[in-house]
Amino acid sequence: MSGEGASTMKAIYRFWWPVVLAVVVSGSSGCSGARPMSAGKGTKYEYRYGMVQPTKNSDLLYQDDSLIVQFKFDDAAVRFQLQNLAQTDLRIDWGKMALGINNRFFAIRHSGTLYGDTAALTLSEALPSFGYLRDLVIPRTNVFFDGERWVEVDLFPTTDGNSAALRDSILRSPGQTVTLVFPVQFGGIEKRYQFDFEIASVNRIPWKDYQPVKRIPPPPNPKRSPAVLDQVTTAVIVVGVLGFTAYLISVKKNPPTE
Repeated sequence: MSGEGASTMKAIYRFWWPVVLAVVVSGSSGCSGARPMSAGKGTKYEYRYGMVQPTKNSDLLYQDDSLIVQFKFDDAAVRFQLQNLAQTDLRIDWGKMALGINNRFFAIRHSGTLYGDTAALTLSEALPSFGYLRDLVIPRTNVFFDGERWVEVDLFPTTDGNSAALRDSILRSPGQTVTLVFPVQFGGIEKRYQFDFEIASVNRIPWKDYQPVKRIPPPPNPKRSPAVLDQVTTAVIVVGVLGFTAYLISVKKNPPTE
């Protein structure tokens, strides 16, 4: 790398590292508040992860000549911040991305497709050279609407429900794996990354110390959901039509008299 290029990269890293630390240490881009938990669920547990492939890294950080990315797990999702170090635009191929839990792989959702079943997974918007983005990945089937609220399922159990068997299973979790297949395109040329993580430790935490992170974007309000409003509107129209039809029938049966 030339002296000018090295100076440019140093300037980029001076910008990058405070941003990485802010997003990774902060919980502001995390979990939904749609499923509050309490001590009634039993003991609460917190998982810590380490990256084992393509490099071993306890900070969940990876860098090559094309990108730098750092990951952070919350209960239900893998969050990340990525910066494009290449000289061409970068696009994430969401449709080909997959998240594996102990080698069972799932299609994913990201921040743009968290809610709703019809959102298509496509290429991300172009990320220019030295641009960065923040997003998350969650198994597609782990987010659903139960009729009243949006629910997220944890990647691994984080409460034991006061069950000794589940508690023992949770405490035996270290060594279990999460794999993220992460395809990206640089100027239209695809490069496939695979990041492997292991649970390094599991710790009990007091419920008073548990702070569920708020998902961005937040779950839509069902009372204001366009789909719900459409259903209500349709119901009103149907009732109106049926009511008018009933009126016409009654008129035919009982013609007006003078």
